[in-house]
Amino acid sequence: MNSSIQNNFEWEKYIIECLESTDYCSMATVDSKGVWSNPLYFAWDENFNLYFISQPNSRHMQNIEKDPRVSAAIYSTAQDTFGDVVGVQLSGKARILSLKDEIATAKNIYYGRRYGSRGMQIPDNGEDQYINNPKWQFVIIEPDEIFYFDTRFFDEERQRVPEEIFSHK
Repeated sequence: MNSSIQNNFEWEKYIIECLESTDYCSMATVDSKGVWSNPLYFAWDENFNLYFISQPNSRHMQNIEKDPRVSAAIYSTAQDTFGDVVGVQLSGKARILSLKDEIATAKNIYYGRRYGSRGMQIPDNGEDQYINNPKWQFVIIEPDEIFYFDTRFFDEERQRVPEEIFSHK
């Protein structure tokens, strides 16, 4: 891709379009046995950090505690096999959140997507099995690199997203 197209491409618009096309991503972690992939319901912030919740005893959470390097693939499985294909791949570091203000931010982002995008109000603590439940922890994935794949614009060639699109604005 030539640099003028890359500089003028509406990265945020099309990345958000892809993220909104599905509720789930596939995240890969690693341990001494090898790579482990896990589907996750996710949400994102303006820097394209991903947020999810999970139980501390799950394999991927234990992997994150030992090695925070992760990768994620996001794409809609409803895409037509013979039509255009769009996806986002990223790699970065995952961090289990422990500070109250970080958890509060994560809750607003995560539940804002889960409920707000459906026109529903975020429930009070007693109405959702995950809110303030110590069996579940919030995690943030902070991308080191993001790639965008979209056959509408780039044929079969994935594109590295310029860092200024997702680095802390």
